[in-house]
This record gives sequence, structure tokens and C-alpha cells, in this order.
Amino acid sequence: MKIYILLWCVLCVSCSYKKADKIAPFINIVSPGENFCINLPENHTDGYLWQINPKFNTNVLDYYGSVFRGNEKGVEFNFKSLSKGIDTLNFALIKYRDTLETKQYIIEIK
Repeated sequence: MKIYILLWCVLCVSCSYKKADKIAPFINIVSPGENFCINLPENHTDGYLWQINPKFNTNVLDYYGSVFRGNEKGVEFNFKSLSKGIDTLNFALIKYRDTLETKQYIIEIK
């Protein structure tokens, strides 16, 4: 029962995050201490999954994990901005060793 309550809380909190949906070279602007998410389309039936490159500035951004929202809604990567600065988040759509697509999101904390 506790696990269901925890999952429900995570889903409710992640739904209220600000969406960072501008792909580079455009810049997503967030405030310090603000929660935000990046949603990417993902369909588990095709075997391809989005992965985040963990090489980003952890002094500026904190990664809270991802939530799969279903084949129609995709996967949501959740973050919190920690301090003023700018960083780029890199994602790759992969299947085994094959990369189908990559995306970059520039996040500026003002």
C-alpha cells in the first residue's frame, strides 16, 4: 500500500512541474529552486528508450529521475534548478547500441 501512495505522490508532483520544451538552440528559462521536466515521446513496443547523459553540472541542476507515462505520453525527466547558471541536457533515443535520435535542451537559471 505504501508503494502505491509513493507512486501516486510522484505522479502528482511530476505533473505540476514546469515543462521545458524548447529544443536547442532555444533556451528554457527557469528560476532558482524551481522544479521542471522534459517530456520525450517513447513507445516501449518499438524497443527504443530515451536515456539522459549524466554529464551535466550538478551544482546547477538536480536530476530527480524519470517517469514513464505510457506509450501515448512518453517519458518525463524531472529536475530541480539549484542555482543561477546555464547548462545543456543531452538525451539519446537508443536500442541496444543503436542511437536513433538525440536531443539537447539548454536550461538557464535566472
